[in-house]
Amino acid sequence: MTNTTKNYRRVNLDHIHDVKSNALGLGGLYSIEVELARLMGQWIARFPEFPEKLSLAEMIYEEAMHAQILEERLLELRTNAGDVVHLRTRTTSVFKHLEQLDDPNKFLSGLFRVVKPALQAALVSHLDACPPYVDTPTVRMLKLILQEEAKHIATGLSLLAERNISWSETLDFEAELREGLWDPNDITSSFVSGEFVGKEPIALPVPVWPTAVEYLSTDQQMPDWPVGHKEEMQRCVHELVFSELEALDIFGRYVYEFSGFPWKFYVEAARLCWDEARHVELLLNVLERYDGTIGQWPANAPGYEEMVRCPTVLEKIMMVNVIAEGEYSTDTQTQHREAFKQLGDDLSALLKDYEMADEIVHGRFGIKWAHWLADQTGEDFESAYKAAKQSLEEFKAKYADDSSGSDESSNMASIVNIPLIRLGPEETESTRLVNASAKRLVGFSEEQISEMTADASEVIDDT
Repeated sequence: MTNTTKNYRRVNLDHIHDVKSNALGLGGLYSIEVELARLMGQWIARFPEFPEKLSLAEMIYEEAMHAQILEERLLELRTNAGDVVHLRTRTTSVFKHLEQLDDPNKFLSGLFRVVKPALQAALVSHLDACPPYVDTPTVRMLKLILQEEAKHIATGLSLLAERNISWSETLDFEAELREGLWDPNDITSSFVSGEFVGKEPIALPVPVWPTAVEYLSTDQQMPDWPVGHKEEMQRCVHELVFSELEALDIFGRYVYEFSGFPWKFYVEAARLCWDEARHVELLLNVLERYDGTIGQWPANAPGYEEMVRCPTVLEKIMMVNVIAEGEYSTDTQTQHREAFKQLGDDLSALLKDYEMADEIVHGRFGIKWAHWLADQTGEDFESAYKAAKQSLEEFKAKYADDSSGSDESSNMASIVNIPLIRLGPEETESTRLVNASAKRLVGFSEEQISEMTADASEVIDDT
């Protein structure tokens, strides 16, 4: 009687993983998933149009989660935690090639016609060699990953078809990419240690946005605010779409360019990225229901540009997550929710309430990881918070000063009476609502909350 189980669909009938070979193979898959998440983080801000940005935002979260569950299984299979960290600092040439590309359509074809099908094959190969009974946890996770990778490929191929990128158009490029893939028969020896996507991040001073929209840098003047309630609402929601879009681009960059964190940081950052994509979608829906269109007005990305200017990773996280999201956005989302209720737009109010729940999570993320990073680097948390706050206030003051001499300043009284005003230089104490209960959930201290509510016209405190 035979002592082994056989898979008669395999060329090597008797091959079956022991614990060591299982961990080695999963380590290769882990490195691939990590590099894919980083690549998507880089490319989200480089794609101009909504379909690719929104699709990649969901995929980056799923890729990060794939890596997370693989990491957990590696630790269960007795892989040293330090060795797991090493698996995140290696790559193959195919990933570096995709990082250096300047053609979005080539990136799509390389990702969905070359890399992901090769990953599918590697997953199936590993799955087929998993022993029965004892390795069901690996089987379960690989089947989940395969299911989501198949969905990614279908989505990507559909996008390529919609963009009229034919199969023959990128054949030479795809053949070149395949030369840089991992060895399917020896995945563990295919990587170059010490190199990885994002080790030396490629700078992107401003995000790439839809071709229908005129992008204005923050030192350029936006058009005067329109007159009339419908037009005001269209303009306001148009700006909110791009406020969320810049956040989507920012959190993709977190995954790409912030190295040295535990993988859990990147999983959470990728989730923030996906959150912002869903916020963009809900606001596109609101804009359409108010008969607005993308490109009616120019758009800018002050948060993204200010994030780029922040000198340290700690200050970037402080400015974006702790201050802009945890402190400011919890108020604006509350204000928007209440304003939509007053307008009788219950659907938009409901959507905004869900968005506010996400902002609380984003603020918690900032406080948690800013503390972690300060502990690791020896930087002072409070000093970094004050520096980021001062930098943001100086930026807002400059932005206000640049606009003060324009015709828009004479329209300011109209702006502050719009039911959905954005937090910014036009905000005044007479219109400032502060959600103290949301800030408590974010993790701010009672002393900080008292300071934040000191000059508010209205304070919401449900706790």
